[in-house]
Amino acid sequence: MCIRDRYQRRVRDKPPKSPRIAMPQTLLVLGGAGYIGSTVAFRALRSTDMKVIVLDKLMYSGSSLYPFFAMEDRFEFIKADIRMSKQTWRDLLVEKQVDFVFNAAALVGEHICKKYPEDAQQINEDAAILVAEAAAEAGCKRYMYASTCSNFGKTEDFVDETAPTFPLSLYASTKINVENYLTSASNCGGMACTVLRFATIYGLAARVRFDLLIHEFIRDAWNDKRVEIYGPEGWRPFLHVDDAARAVIMVCEQHDTLAPREIFNVGANSQNFQKKQLGEMIQHRLPQAEVVYNHKAVDKRSYKAVSYTHLRAHETPEHLVCRLLLEKKKKKTQRYNKENINTYITHQ
Repeated sequence: MCIRDRYQRRVRDKPPKSPRIAMPQTLLVLGGAGYIGSTVAFRALRSTDMKVIVLDKLMYSGSSLYPFFAMEDRFEFIKADIRMSKQTWRDLLVEKQVDFVFNAAALVGEHICKKYPEDAQQINEDAAILVAEAAAEAGCKRYMYASTCSNFGKTEDFVDETAPTFPLSLYASTKINVENYLTSASNCGGMACTVLRFATIYGLAARVRFDLLIHEFIRDAWNDKRVEIYGPEGWRPFLHVDDAARAVIMVCEQHDTLAPREIFNVGANSQNFQKKQLGEMIQHRLPQAEVVYNHKAVDKRSYKAVSYTHLRAHETPEHLVCRLLLEKKKKKTQRYNKENINTYITHQ
């Protein structure tokens, strides 16, 4: 059985768990056919009773969405570019009675933003702010924005949400500009805005990306039998894609208890690794692959151990915001522990 078939069976056959959300509400996922977006849609359909609307231009096809059409009573797809007028957005959000907006639509990464700087500015920043404004005017409850921990750029110490950012690319600059806009109390009226700074994503999903650090190393080791690691001393925080999706769902579930404007680093303190450590893990799993360390740091980013302890400030016995990101959970149905990158690499 292929991954897509298993994915469809899990969505279709497993009834939703008892929802923590009092009444069925609507979640709009922008960029919902992508790596994180499709995983958020899957998690929302499987674990809550929310209706899910995915809006995506389908730049990279829409095969990740196929299983969701089996749930036509709770799933809807809209093919569109995020760069629409504010009036069009406002009308759409009102018509669909959207409660929560999760914006994962972006040109992701330094390379594609450098190649298409005008599109990056329009999509990653201008449209992201415009949609937030339209959502506020349409009466949406909360706007959630997918940001990145690469905003920290280069640091030698632990950094949390209050640490200054140091963008080293157009991609990070656009993300920081949107963060600043959303966290200003003078913008977006009374609508709540949450910024989720995701660590570097990894893990299997309906639409996997192979240009992310761990996946790229594994791909090169398997296909080329050689991995070249630039700046091996550099640090990166990591996060399984399913845990990223859980964070989004938990923000929806805890809407009434969360602050109206807040930034969260999403990840786990134990998942900070140097690139050379990843190389060692891969070489242990694939000894036939040569791992070469190039100390010419092409990528200057190195954020040493991003701190995620701020998430604990929202924990109470009744509701643990993002607790699944902070506790090591073993699941019999999974082949690896998502908190353990070494185990993940071993099973690839």
